[in-house]
Amino acid sequence: MATSRALRRPARALVLAAVAALGFTLAPASSHADPVAVDPPAPAAAEPTTAADAQEQVGALSHELEIVTEQYNDARIMLDRREAAASVASARLVQVQRDISELDGRVRQVAHSAYTGDQLAGFTALMTSGSPQEFLDRINTLDAISAHSNGLIADYSDAQQQALDLSAQADQALIAAEAAAADVEAKKTLIESEMPVLEALLATLTEAERQAALALAHTAAVTSTADDGSDERADQPERADRSEREAPSAPPSSVVAPSQAAQIAVDTALAQLGDPYLWAAAGPDSFDCSGLTMYAYAAAGINLPHSSRMQSTTGMTVSRDQLLPGDLLFYYSPVSHVGMYIGDGQIVHAPNTGSVVSIQDAFASGWDYSHAQRIALP
Repeated sequence: MATSRALRRPARALVLAAVAALGFTLAPASSHADPVAVDPPAPAAAEPTTAADAQEQVGALSHELEIVTEQYNDARIMLDRREAAASVASARLVQVQRDISELDGRVRQVAHSAYTGDQLAGFTALMTSGSPQEFLDRINTLDAISAHSNGLIADYSDAQQQALDLSAQADQALIAAEAAAADVEAKKTLIESEMPVLEALLATLTEAERQAALALAHTAAVTSTADDGSDERADQPERADRSEREAPSAPPSSVVAPSQAAQIAVDTALAQLGDPYLWAAAGPDSFDCSGLTMYAYAAAGINLPHSSRMQSTTGMTVSRDQLLPGDLLFYYSPVSHVGMYIGDGQIVHAPNTGSVVSIQDAFASGWDYSHAQRIALP
């Protein structure tokens, strides 16, 4: 690797300006669909004078972009859910308003009867009855009519209160949907602002250097968040050697999953090898990490959310020594990456921007393994 090669000057200037403007920090962002927090600008990144410097920045920005991409996926799902909740509340409100209209006329009849003197019906029944039994029968009938009238009034009152409650719920759901929409837009804007920075850095590297940098993306991010004050360039040779050991390898000659659904998912994921990573994509020709696993299991008739965090709570948790092909493996805390286990300690996944769907060691150095979920039970 040409770690001492000077960067092309125009590209370097563009990178420095963009990094300074964005003021990146490498603190892991939450995967929850909360509004993006705006931190004070960080000091501008050090000028990348060598390929090694650029590789470090590529690794850091690539991992940061992956985290924000998964946040964006979360936000889109929350937007869909809140818009659906607003629609349900509005539809229920319309139905209750129709019920109120129907009850209104009947309640008016009851009120009119009470106003015109029908409240004296009990005395009239007493005076006109031919026997005590006839009087009791008339009184029972009048009581039933009165109870029915009281029930109508109670139903009317309940319907009015329900209408008020549903109106408030619809308003709240709409406000939540609008907030979710703003969150989606904010995350989309953040991703689009980061992308040119990453692309400019990648453009300064050779293909071999680019692939090595992307392989180091997660290692660089974990190292920098674990020790902000360390000089990461000091261990660059060791990290470069490690990236070569962790380079993507070929899939097992025959992957046998424990169920038909898992087999279909594995075969579908492996069929995408070489397809490019694209943020928020879920096929058929490009993917982000959760988009790939969602696409693979959709082929097996199993619907997963387009979110690594939400996928990480789907299915049954399995221990590392019980992994089977088709299980989903999750990384980092909070979860921001997912891959599919294919056996022999390997996963197929869509790593990050600038890379392609590939196979790698499931527990490679720098990949902060969290846990695994079995989506398709044997």
